Amino acid sequence: MSLIAPDPAALRDSWLQRSLNSGWLTADDWHNPAVDAVTQAIACRSEPGLLQACGRLGRARGQAGVGIAETISDLGALFQALDRGDPPLRLISSTAEGWAEEGMAQHLDGSCEDPLTGLATVAYLRTRIGEVYREAADFGTSVARSHRLVVVSLPGRQDPWRRLAGSILLGNDLRDAFPGGDTISQVATPGTGPGAGIALVRADDRMPARYARLRRDVAVRDGARIQMTPLPALLPQALCLVDRLAH
Repeated sequence: MSLIAPDPAALRDSWLQRSLNSGWLTADDWHNPAVDAVTQAIACRSEPGLLQACGRLGRARGQAGVGIAETISDLGALFQALDRGDPPLRLISSTAEGWAEEGMAQHLDGSCEDPLTGLATVAYLRTRIGEVYREAADFGTSVARSHRLVVVSLPGRQDPWRRLAGSILLGNDLRDAFPGGDTISQVATPGTGPGAGIALVRADDRMPARYARLRRDVAVRDGARIQMTPLPALLPQALCLVDRLAH
């Protein structure tokens, strides 16, 4: 990878602004020594140094309690500042690996979220489905009419880090398509890591456009499959359906 060599301080300021524009909440908690290590490695045109610095950045973000999606988005903001498109997979992998060393410990304390993607667990999805069915019974409505399950499956045969990167991107796509109160979960496939996303979405007037957007977003990923499934009339059948889709 051929990198331009901007002034580290100027690059840091541009990176911060891009990150804030991409959703980072405040400038106060963005800068740390790992940021300087990354900008210095770029200024020195050191690919091994940049790989190591990205791992350090991931560890620093994880230790600070920043989620993996926000961490990767921040890395993407750096490459926007460099005007070089998306970060290379090896840098995403190094950042994610560094984050995992610290971030997993921050997120595994009884959380209802998948620690790598920030999406809900399938167990939480099952809980939400149960709540939706009980609410429908109370109001005399039909879940089969009011809700749908949207399922996006990633390719099965990928190296672990490519699959992780795809899962992170999938999480962002699902949140962008369904930004409201819909429940979006991450399926962890034994032996291969995150493998699919399942969203419980409301079947309102906005759903067709949101589903179409999601189809466009995931279509660029080779082998990704997307489907929309109606919910059955009874809760036990719905839970069995989720179990089947999750495997």
